[in-house]
Amino acid sequence: MPKVEKIKEAVQLLVEGNDERNFFEAFIKYHSEKLSFMKIQIQNFKGGTQFNNFLRLLVNSPSFHEKVRSIGIVRDAEKSAENAFKSVQGALKNAGLPVPDCPEKPKINGKLTVNVLILPGGNQKGMLETLLCQTFAGTKIDGCIDEFFQCVEPLLEEPIKEHWKDKARAFAYLTTRPNPHHSVGVAAKKKDWDLDSPVFGRVCSFLERIVASSKID
Repeated sequence: MPKVEKIKEAVQLLVEGNDERNFFEAFIKYHSEKLSFMKIQIQNFKGGTQFNNFLRLLVNSPSFHEKVRSIGIVRDAEKSAENAFKSVQGALKNAGLPVPDCPEKPKINGKLTVNVLILPGGNQKGMLETLLCQTFAGTKIDGCIDEFFQCVEPLLEEPIKEHWKDKARAFAYLTTRPNPHHSVGVAAKKKDWDLDSPVFGRVCSFLERIVASSKID
């Protein structure tokens, strides 16, 4: 059952798991000085199937209507960015919240703005790990990871499912880091990912928008 934390900030960033929460905590902290992200409160709705219930709890939280001015929602596309976004739209409608017409375009209703980011972005299928894999794409390590999977996949009892391959590649990359950790989010806190990489441009723009939206009168 999802749990809503006490609302402390006007900007609420809703993410779908502990990996995402840890990643965005690390990303916001890393970029906070130059991009003024410190006033973002992150809430974990613990998976897409929990999102409807979480939104209802959020809207009914004490001080929601008094404090919250901007909501940012981050979901993985997984097999379909279109389906993931439609799912978010349905949950927002059920909760009586503003419903954006498309990802990364805010919807304003009175003093409340809602923005949605479907990772990895650009209507691509995939997830946070897809974006993380792009940070080392084309490097020698990337080539070694290719060779590793070419070697082991014929030996597996079951092939790696297509939509989990980026997750597997991200884990493989983390084994190359000092004192490796299996969580991609914790790895972000350990600075194992290049958080200055241009592949995060869409993420930066999204965070800038949800902060700016909180200042609209």
